[in-house]
Amino acid sequence: MSTTADAKPTPPRPSRHGDGLRLILETTLDAVVVLNADGVVADWNDCAVGVFGWSREEAIGRTLAELIIPERYRDAHRNGLRRYFETGQGEVLGRRIEVSGLRKNGEEFPVELSISPLQDGESILFVGCLRDITERNALHLARVELARVTQMMAMGEMAASIAHEINQPLAAMVANANAGLRWIAPATPDLDEARAALKRVVSEGLRASEVIRGIRSMFQKDDRANAPQDVNELVREVLTLVRGEVENQCVSVHTELFDELPQIPANRVQLQQVILNLTRNAVDAMSAVVNRARILRVKTEIHELDHLLIAVEDSGTGIDPQNIDRIFDAFYTTKSHGMGMGLSICRSIVESHGGRLSVSRGQPHGSIFHVLLPTGGNGRLHPRR
Repeated sequence: MSTTADAKPTPPRPSRHGDGLRLILETTLDAVVVLNADGVVADWNDCAVGVFGWSREEAIGRTLAELIIPERYRDAHRNGLRRYFETGQGEVLGRRIEVSGLRKNGEEFPVELSISPLQDGESILFVGCLRDITERNALHLARVELARVTQMMAMGEMAASIAHEINQPLAAMVANANAGLRWIAPATPDLDEARAALKRVVSEGLRASEVIRGIRSMFQKDDRANAPQDVNELVREVLTLVRGEVENQCVSVHTELFDELPQIPANRVQLQQVILNLTRNAVDAMSAVVNRARILRVKTEIHELDHLLIAVEDSGTGIDPQNIDRIFDAFYTTKSHGMGMGLSICRSIVESHGGRLSVSRGQPHGSIFHVLLPTGGNGRLHPRR
């Protein structure tokens, strides 16, 4: 890939904003680039020199595309400028997004970018603020990996403990069942001994059930009792938390929140965790979509008078019909970086609130996850097994 131009464009005329704009350029801590309508660099501050390697003299008069944009993204950059002048709108204007940048030595690296138009007399300039986030991304990846390893270790310890607790009654059940078979095998069976053995099987089965019930209680335990919760408020809080992820993936968010939704008795943190997990899964499911809009729809409504529905829909590739019955199973995942626990935990949380978590195929694309919760007045749903 060439980083030099065959013919250097004519330098743009100086901005009438003059010294004031230069003062702003040199006092900001970010790399700042000023472009004209043709994408030619009109100004370039010292931070940009440090980030990209081109001196101000080398940069001014050259197109931004040839200086700092990897070749595979240059057409998109030019098309973005053209669409702005045709429609007055731009996909990246006024937003902070993460893109790939290119240094003078040809090295690609992650950049956080925001662009704003600036009226310069009868002309339009574009001011771009860019920040090298290589170290930040590396730190984030390190934290993610540390969290993954920590989770795996904790899960390993938990699995060993669960296996030990359950294996004991299971082994006793097998031993007593074999004993019962031996007592009824002779021509004259000893029914009293066989009956005693079967009673011990039942007793050990109940013991195993108590172990499992205790494990479920451990995961559901929270010091805060269920309290009335505004589900619409929880949805808005979660969407605020994932705003950065949504913008980075160029996802449009559409909400349909029922205005007169009743509050429901729920654990606030647990219910937020469910909504957050489903929302992030929806954004992840659209990461490979390139030929249609990426749309996240979140809807709340009343269902059958005494239940409340939360629906999270994406326009992604959808779930393989062969796997749709398995996605809520513990340790099942279609993600290379996933642990297969998220949806399983979500289902446990929803069922502990007397509700039901299910999924259906979206039309024409994607998936819809349905969280159905009782409003607290008229009974509880029986979770599907």
